[in-house]
Amino acid sequence: MTNPTELATQTPAPQPDWTQSLSPEMKALVEVKGYKEPADVVQAYAHAQRLIGAEKIPLPKDGMWDETAREKLGIPKTAADYQLARPELPHGVAYDEAFEAAALPVAHKLGLTPHQVQGLLEFYVGHQAQSSQSTERGRLEENTMAIDALKSDWGGSYDTKVAQAARAARYFGGDTLIGFLNDSGAGNNPDLVRAFAKIGAMMSEDSLKGGETQNFSLAPDEALREARKLMSKPGYAKRDHPEHAGLVEKVQRLFEQAYAEET
Repeated sequence: MTNPTELATQTPAPQPDWTQSLSPEMKALVEVKGYKEPADVVQAYAHAQRLIGAEKIPLPKDGMWDETAREKLGIPKTAADYQLARPELPHGVAYDEAFEAAALPVAHKLGLTPHQVQGLLEFYVGHQAQSSQSTERGRLEENTMAIDALKSDWGGSYDTKVAQAARAARYFGGDTLIGFLNDSGAGNNPDLVRAFAKIGAMMSEDSLKGGETQNFSLAPDEALREARKLMSKPGYAKRDHPEHAGLVEKVQRLFEQAYAEET
């Protein structure tokens, strides 16, 4: 008969190692996760399935979402169904509707969500505003540099010569040319302004086609130079010369311009 004390001191028989059939990599995983028995593994798997479950979206095939994935991601049925909030732009900067109309079909084809499209739109508009402001600052700097250069060359005749340049440009190109010079920034080119100013000065003494004489004002020193140039012509001193009367009239006008301030 077995002694009860002996039964109490007997060591339980060892349990078989349930990880024996596992590969070394799997055994290492069991040890890291702390799984003590197969039931622990089953419980962990069931928990993972609940997390993945019904909300799982399959990876896109060839980079494109299928219809099920598009619906779950909230991608609209058509490009026109994107509900976008147009960001505010600085004063004077127009919203690029043509870009939006061209970009939305591409975004829809690529499967971008409304949130992604809105983010790209805000980035583009911000870049557009920044670029426009940089361009405007550049034009202001160019304009300042052009003014400084011309004032250095022309001194007190600056206002007169700028007026001559503007009148010449308007005469030959009208409002269309003036608008182009202003919008493109070409009107800030000192060489171009000098060229138009010379044209304006020439028009003050010559008759253009159609017999219309341009009476643009000259700076006093320029008026004197032009007067002396005309007085050196043979027709000015000879009363019987066919150009005499016209030359005398022009010289008189030039002297009036030269001494207008004194008068």
